[in-house]
Amino acid sequence: MTVYAGVLAALGIDRYLTYHAGMDLGLFTQSVADAAHGFHNTPEGGSHYIRHFSPILWLAVPALAVVRSPIALTIVQAMAGALVAPAVYLIARRRTDESMANLVAIVSLLYPPLVGVTFTDFHENGFAPAVIAWLLWAVDSRRFGWAALFAVLALCVKEDEGLFLAVLGAGYAVYSLRRKDRAAAGFGAAVSALSCAVFVAYFTVVRAWAGAVGPWTPITYYGQGSGSDVMGLAGVWPRLSFMLEAFVPLLFIPLRSPVIVLAIPGFIEAVASRWSITYTMGQHYPGVWIGYVLVAFALAIAAMWGRNMLRARRFAWACVAVCSLILIFASPTHWGHFLGLPTAHTHALDRTVARIPSTARVCAVDEVYVHLSLDPGAQVGYAGPCEYMIVDQHYDSPTWQNTYSAQVTAHLRSGGYELLSDDNGVRLYGVQGRA
Repeated sequence: MTVYAGVLAALGIDRYLTYHAGMDLGLFTQSVADAAHGFHNTPEGGSHYIRHFSPILWLAVPALAVVRSPIALTIVQAMAGALVAPAVYLIARRRTDESMANLVAIVSLLYPPLVGVTFTDFHENGFAPAVIAWLLWAVDSRRFGWAALFAVLALCVKEDEGLFLAVLGAGYAVYSLRRKDRAAAGFGAAVSALSCAVFVAYFTVVRAWAGAVGPWTPITYYGQGSGSDVMGLAGVWPRLSFMLEAFVPLLFIPLRSPVIVLAIPGFIEAVASRWSITYTMGQHYPGVWIGYVLVAFALAIAAMWGRNMLRARRFAWACVAVCSLILIFASPTHWGHFLGLPTAHTHALDRTVARIPSTARVCAVDEVYVHLSLDPGAQVGYAGPCEYMIVDQHYDSPTWQNTYSAQVTAHLRSGGYELLSDDNGVRLYGVQGRA
């Protein structure tokens, strides 16, 4: 766990320092820094609660208060990913010996979808795999007090967990009643009822409190004609590939456990979307089903161990090998794109960012915005009123070509800006008289 958290934190820090971190890290840094006043950020145009119900973000507040850098959230997410392992270990340990349970836990840490969620920009879904794994451990060991705590934590991750746990809790209650297990049935019914209440309360109370005035934005992922991908037969392969990426690293072993049905709601959420980003590994979206898949793996391999210890151990080592090879040669993290060494251009960006006053309205592209995100006035793009604009002459992307470039040109043609500095192609513009 220490190695995993340390390595993923170090890689995430490199991604940030070399200006490869995306907008989400900045968005959440801005939100968490504003926790006491409602989790506001500029990309979402208000409180994060307008879009998602995520009280679990309070867990990141102390780290950001101490470190005062987006790096704090990178470290928190690395630690959250590592916390999956002990839950998986304990589930396997109830059924196998210690060395086998350790091996199963190591597989969980090498699981490429989990590494992808941990390495990508910070997101509330980064907490979900560990919270769900610990919830299933508590239910498996009949520690319903602990299970209630983890269920509440899961409901604090994001509003979709309320929908998932409402369904799964009800199913567990029915399953337990048929087995005449009243304690388990009561727990399942209570979780289902609480989940329904939280889900409804978010849309009827919390969003209004947060200042929502329009429809819930994520619903556009499922709206007719609103997606970014092709539906029908042309959309089958990307979704099938996504499912293969989920199960090939574990040699399809989770499918041998009935617990895998618990992952179905999360998979449906991903593949039913019209936006391909939800069924793309290396994003945060797989966080909703990873915990269920890894627990199903632990239970299935433990059952195999009960029948043939040697065969189970060989399969586990094979999973270690496959997961490792995927991380090296076909990683969903895209190491080559996001990692690098600081350059003269990187240092120029640092110097330019350092010139911006802490409360200024500064406009920049996503990767630069992240470094400004402790400033409550920092914003992505150049659409809004900008006291300062950071324009990187070396930067290029479809968004820059299609949107940002025209916005910058319009501002400069207005004649209201002057060039304050040009450092290795990194230009800082300010409103006339700001020099």
